[in-house]
Amino acid sequence: MTKEDIRLQEMMVSLRTRLLVMCAETSIALENTQQALAQKDIGKATAVIEGDTGINALENEIDERALCILVRTQPMASDLRFVVSALRIVTDLERICDEAVSIAEHVMLLRDVSHFAVMDDVLRFMLASRAFFDETVEAFRNNDADKAEKLSQGDAEALQEEVRVLQHVVAKFEEKEAGLDAQVVMHLILVVHSLSRIWQRSVNFAEQIYFYLEGVSLKHRDCELT
Repeated sequence: MTKEDIRLQEMMVSLRTRLLVMCAETSIALENTQQALAQKDIGKATAVIEGDTGINALENEIDERALCILVRTQPMASDLRFVVSALRIVTDLERICDEAVSIAEHVMLLRDVSHFAVMDDVLRFMLASRAFFDETVEAFRNNDADKAEKLSQGDAEALQEEVRVLQHVVAKFEEKEAGLDAQVVMHLILVVHSLSRIWQRSVNFAEQIYFYLEGVSLKHRDCELT
């Protein structure tokens, strides 16, 4: 193995390590978001919002590392696919954290609102979205192509859950549940949409895992070249 090969592999390991760090930070942000939503914990909500700066810094660092590999080395085949995927994955991770910040901001605005039954559905959606993200991280950590392919089909489930929760929110609003006024409903709709986006971004993440492992783009799996 040449010095250039050794250098490339060291850079690749470093890039993957920093991606795993960002995965861990994103997971912490989602955990804090869940606790903030479940308990109206303003401290946790504040932590999510303030932590966004660190997430953005990580995104910039990973972008720079990936671009450095492309400029200074000549990665081929699987290494090149991984670098390309890393540039896409880091964007999805950052956007997931943005959605967590959005939810935390809504928690701040809902802190004085009493608990109502429909919140249980919202919290279950939060748990499901977070669990889906964690499953995707596990597939990434283990380089599990089969699991990534399975997770890449999660868009429909995310949409179904979003629609189900929104229908329940609207139904309870029409029933005039105590405390569930138009302003609260607006915040809940935006929270539910953010949860759906977290799930869908995790699907994108899974697609990129499969791409760098198998060299096949699942996003365009139904397309044929003409």
